[in-house]
Amino acid sequence: MHPTGQHVLRHHQHRQHVILDAVGRGHYVGCVLNIRNLRQTSDWNWYGEGDDMIFIDGEQWPPSLHGTGTEDYFGTAWCPTQEHHAPYHGITLPGGQNWSGDISLYRFHIEDLVTFTESIRVPSSTASPNKRSDDFSSTAYWYQTLPHRPFDLPPVAQRAAILG
Repeated sequence: MHPTGQHVLRHHQHRQHVILDAVGRGHYVGCVLNIRNLRQTSDWNWYGEGDDMIFIDGEQWPPSLHGTGTEDYFGTAWCPTQEHHAPYHGITLPGGQNWSGDISLYRFHIEDLVTFTESIRVPSSTASPNKRSDDFSSTAYWYQTLPHRPFDLPPVAQRAAILG
């Protein structure tokens, strides 16, 4: 079992947050995705635009596992504003009014196995260039045979959350 954490601060450069990027043979178990919505506005402030995608064994666009968005991948719909807890998916922190503040979601592929023979890449579903500046962090869980890529830990400045 391997857990690995990622952290990306998106500042209008449309940097994509990648939940998992692994090479080898294994089984993707799932993830926890945290978003700190840094946009303070009374305008529509939904953080979750973009399709969910899982690229398996070197797939190019479009991947065979391609969904319709953040809320659907995490087992809810229509821009959820409340907590939701199911055995394999849910929202532990829904954010504040107009999706402000901290959001935390989880999804585990227990009954819908995601296996890979050569590689897997799981970008966050908010990959579309939507001109947002949010703070993303995630933990991916997967099983994999050895050898695997080394787990590089970025410098603290790149991992630290933005408070405020």
